[in-house]
Amino acid sequence: MSQALVQQDRRGNQALVAVPDLPPGYVLRERVVAQLDAAVRAPLTLVTAPAGWGKTAALVAWARTVRIEAEPPVVRWVTSHAEGGADVPGQLLGALSEPADAVGGKSDGDNLLRVVDSLQRPHVVVVDDVREISDPDALAELESLVRHGTGRLRLVLSCRRDPSLPLYRWRVDGSLTEMRTGDLSLTIAETAQLLAAHDVALPSATLYALHSITEGWPAGVRLAAMAMRGHPEPERVLDDGGPFSSAVGDFLTGEVIEPLPVETRRLLLETAIAPRLNAGLVEAITGRDDGARVLAELKGSNAFLTRNAGPGGWYRFHPLFARTLHAELLRRSPERVAELHRRAAAWHGTYGIPAEALRHALLAEDWAGAVDTLERAWPDIVGGVRYDRPHEAAPHAPAAEEATDPRLPLAFAAERLRVGDLEGTRDFLRRSGGNPREPMVRAFAAAEAWLGGDARRMLAEVSEISANNDETRALTLLDEGEARLRLGELGAAGAPLHGALVLAQRSGMAQAQVAAASRLAVLESLRGRLRAAARLGRQALVTADRFGITDANDLGWVRMALAGVYGEWDRIAEGDRLLDEALDLAAGDPDLLVSIATVRAKLRHGSGRLAAALEVLHTARRELGGAALAPAVERALALTEAELRISGGDLGAARRLVATGGDPEVFAGWAACVDASAALIEGKAAAAATTAAQYATPSVDTALTWTVQAAILTSLAGRTLGDRNRVLRGLEVALDIAEEESFRRPFLVGGHQVRDLLANFAPLLPVYHPLAAELAAGSSPLAGARNGADANLVEPLTERELTVLRYLQGTMSNLEIASTLYVSVNTVKTHVKNIYRKLHAGRRREAVERARELRLL
Repeated sequence: MSQALVQQDRRGNQALVAVPDLPPGYVLRERVVAQLDAAVRAPLTLVTAPAGWGKTAALVAWARTVRIEAEPPVVRWVTSHAEGGADVPGQLLGALSEPADAVGGKSDGDNLLRVVDSLQRPHVVVVDDVREISDPDALAELESLVRHGTGRLRLVLSCRRDPSLPLYRWRVDGSLTEMRTGDLSLTIAETAQLLAAHDVALPSATLYALHSITEGWPAGVRLAAMAMRGHPEPERVLDDGGPFSSAVGDFLTGEVIEPLPVETRRLLLETAIAPRLNAGLVEAITGRDDGARVLAELKGSNAFLTRNAGPGGWYRFHPLFARTLHAELLRRSPERVAELHRRAAAWHGTYGIPAEALRHALLAEDWAGAVDTLERAWPDIVGGVRYDRPHEAAPHAPAAEEATDPRLPLAFAAERLRVGDLEGTRDFLRRSGGNPREPMVRAFAAAEAWLGGDARRMLAEVSEISANNDETRALTLLDEGEARLRLGELGAAGAPLHGALVLAQRSGMAQAQVAAASRLAVLESLRGRLRAAARLGRQALVTADRFGITDANDLGWVRMALAGVYGEWDRIAEGDRLLDEALDLAAGDPDLLVSIATVRAKLRHGSGRLAAALEVLHTARRELGGAALAPAVERALALTEAELRISGGDLGAARRLVATGGDPEVFAGWAACVDASAALIEGKAAAAATTAAQYATPSVDTALTWTVQAAILTSLAGRTLGDRNRVLRGLEVALDIAEEESFRRPFLVGGHQVRDLLANFAPLLPVYHPLAAELAAGSSPLAGARNGADANLVEPLTERELTVLRYLQGTMSNLEIASTLYVSVNTVKTHVKNIYRKLHAGRRREAVERARELRLL
């Protein structure tokens, strides 16, 4: 403890008022420190989050560096967990009074407001661990202090739940700022940093799984790091039932569950069988008639329960808390578990999601109910969302001789299908012995093919299904659209997916609606119909919330598609946030993980970080290299890297990727743009114009993204060729589409050349384009073409030296650059020496700065 300074409040309670030391192994989070700096501008800052969310550590780290208007304030620290409610004003009085006056004597501090008025320097008082403020006089004094606010005192309260204060009023008048669970949660990068501080390094897939199950809960990540350190298979630590689960369970039971009132604890345990809850489901499970009030109270107690954004009124437990609650229920009341699942199954069968009704029936060992649910709603169950993650163990199937209904294995196959267990699905399908010509059995075969990555077999199975009602037709259209999307047949995927969405809405098929809307969002994003993609993505998220679908893999695809849209709109930070959310839902889906990587690389490229963009793709290839990818995903990965290689000046690698990276018939327009870009850099303007012209006119067969890019390329080629009409035609097409869909990225990645084109030729167009003026005036984060910028150099850089120079902007070592360029490390060292000599630089940073001055970068 630094400086053991002790004061006492009006009740005589002693409290340490010096800032404590940071816990061992703490990783400084500058993001959180910056948020606290911004928050403390108001008189009162409330930091509220459940146990283990790092409130105290974050405040300690911040208190050591805080400044108010460039002046370091006096910081006082009070730990407040007094019995019978905290006397926060009294603690403030003790903390603000001089030590000689505050211990035992009567001081000017008898009037808190007078003490605050007498402060000569800014003061920050952190009151940590405020459990309750119940004294009416203390509440009145605190409210008076916040309202009085002289600017010399900033008060920070750290709580597990909101205190009984008029927060609503202070929010309106600007007296209050708040930081909550979402602000304190670890990002994926911060999770990796915390693991590194414990000497733990994980593959990306395991890191994402850890972040997904902890949702950035710092205590959970720290416990996982301690369990993983020195473990031969750290990914196994996350399995339920091991030391990690035990440690988490002990913490949550002791810190959260046991301190709750008996009735609240009983309600938590009863609802533990359903990780997602709404008022009706709570009433069905517990037999009460006040489900909405119960959920509000549970959320108010900060029992790791959050309300989903959106209109559905759904709440969900934190994954680790749900796991702990379920384990406690099994330990305390195992005889009640089956009955609670039966109640949940009955409610979902009437009001909820058929797949949830099926899962609860299986967990209750209600075999007849499970089979009946499957018979009634198999199109929605089989064709619905995938990789949903229930937090209790999988249902146990009866032995073959005990299963009296031959359809029961199909019910278990549906449950395994939903969580993405390919081998489990196949095993139960083999045991079912169903007639392969029956529509339901065919639908299972198509779903198994989808899960196994065989889109063509999926199409073959779907074509044999006899669809005699809206539900079955919705399923077959959804499956066809998904398969064609995986194959990269964008033109053929749209009609079946739109048809599936309409029929699913008409039939009330919850999961099929989410699946169809999510796939349409991905499709429209790929086709460059950005506004439609954003609308469909939001529609999928709202529909999912309405039915309580929160952890579905489909929602990861939605967020990935929306991130791609935001990238084209040059809203990089929002795109990155959506990709982090998508990673939490990837659940081992290699296609989604690679798709996230390609979008992330584009965002990095869009912010001028070429080396970081390439590293994202290289990591994806290294860690998922053995996975079988969908043709569309594999081709997108190759073409994205080809674009980055061209930006780095490595035209040979770009051409190899176009020629050999996946099916050449997939995304032909994109490949043509890459080829045209390479030809333009090589000085082959006529060839570039011819290649790009095939896709420079809007058509139903070409994605608008590539039409915009192709039109820009024809315009650039026309300028080189002196063809003014070609320049204006291409620029007009690109700007017309860009203004309709709000494209920004295709113009920004063009750098100075495109900006000059906009500045010089856009005013000559027959129609004024505001976007052209905006883009021409703005600065691009990306490097443009040389444009003679190295004319000031006595000895210009060669093309290969320019390529190496671009990689020097990042953190890649010479060895990594050599690996990227497929040359020896000695060759790279030679290029680096020549670059330093020609730029008169002694080290990497000086070379990069000099190159930027010369507009080489």
